[in-house]
Amino acid sequence: METVRTSETLESQIVEDARAKAARILEAADKECAAVRAEWEKRDAEEARRLEAARSARIAAMREDLEASLPLDFMRSRLGFFQRSISGALDSLFKSMDDRELGRVIGGQVSRASFAFINQPLVVWRAGIPEQEARGIVTTSIPGAVVQEVKQLPSESAAEAGKGLIVETSDGSRRFRATLQELSELLLEEHREELVTALFGKDVQK
Repeated sequence: METVRTSETLESQIVEDARAKAARILEAADKECAAVRAEWEKRDAEEARRLEAARSARIAAMREDLEASLPLDFMRSRLGFFQRSISGALDSLFKSMDDRELGRVIGGQVSRASFAFINQPLVVWRAGIPEQEARGIVTTSIPGAVVQEVKQLPSESAAEAGKGLIVETSDGSRRFRATLQELSELLLEEHREELVTALFGKDVQK
């Protein structure tokens, strides 16, 4: 009878030892898993901070580039708007001119370059101006000019030039363009500020 109890006691002790050992193993495993999880969470947090810092740096750089480019882009857009508006206004003005006004304007351009064609035999190319009128403009604007020939500009060149004349020496050594296109470009170059003020008012330049 005593032997049976001893066997049961031994068996019970073995079971308890096994349970205790299993509990220790499970506890150690839980600690190891917790450590691994904590390490990964730490790495994930560090990677997230790194990515966030990189994202913030990219956004800051993009914002800086955008803020730096905005004034230049704004100025380009503003100048482009003025250019288009003035060109449109000049085009409307030129279209409203009658033949006499147009002849006076073109003649004024020819006169500016008359020193280069005095007493020279000339060939005159015309666009949108009758032949006799073209001849008269040149002989009136250039002292001693001898117009040997008046030619019509080809359609493509005439469309680009608008109305006007091209004066050249008969040997082709000198040439001057007196067209509405050149006049428009000259006015934009030399009188842009006055034109902008006339079109938009004096406060537009501020």
